[in-house]
Amino acid sequence: MTSDYFLISIAVVVGSYLVGSFPSAMLIGKLVAGVDLRKHGTGNLGASNLTSQVNAIWATPVIIFDIFAKGSLPVLVASDLVLGLGVGVEAAAALAGITGHNWSIFSGFNGGRGMATMVGATLALNFPVLIAYGIVPSLGVLYTPWKDSAVWWFIALLILPIWAVLLNLPFELLCFAFLFLLVTFAKRITSNSLRGKNGEITARLLATRLVFDRDILNREEWIEQ
Repeated sequence: MTSDYFLISIAVVVGSYLVGSFPSAMLIGKLVAGVDLRKHGTGNLGASNLTSQVNAIWATPVIIFDIFAKGSLPVLVASDLVLGLGVGVEAAAALAGITGHNWSIFSGFNGGRGMATMVGATLALNFPVLIAYGIVPSLGVLYTPWKDSAVWWFIALLILPIWAVLLNLPFELLCFAFLFLLVTFAKRITSNSLRGKNGEITARLLATRLVFDRDILNREEWIEQ
């Protein structure tokens, strides 16, 4: 490996973070409805909050952009289709894109949850991982009484590294699974102030964020606030 390889790899990872940081939902919210999503609804700069605060029609291009531009494109650039930097750099580029979406440098390090970006990244990285990752929340929401998708995504996150082992994936993708889990947990816990409405940091608040991805148990009240 030459110094050029490392420089190109670093450039791809940094570029992936910057692409991931592009605040598409925030821009559409401001341009279409004059709404700053950081100050309305859940405060999330993603398609779900854009849907509740503007409408679902404008969320569609955001989802498409998050999947293919933020998620798939960085991986494809690092892959053998373009630069051939290896699966390790592909995984790093995927994580950088997700991290950029979650903590955008262009919006005061606010962002979304990275779910659509993760879909795009795994679509380009390893399609079986995408299927394994998505099957748990899909089956859970469709075929169980519990329809809260955030909980099922939480379960899917926990078993994602297990899927990587069962599918006999490269070590780099196992690391990707673990790191994505940590990135998502960090985002869920720190997405709002660590203190609740009464100014206290409680284990219940942190647990509610980690499992339900919100500050209160009632999903409808959280979305409509």
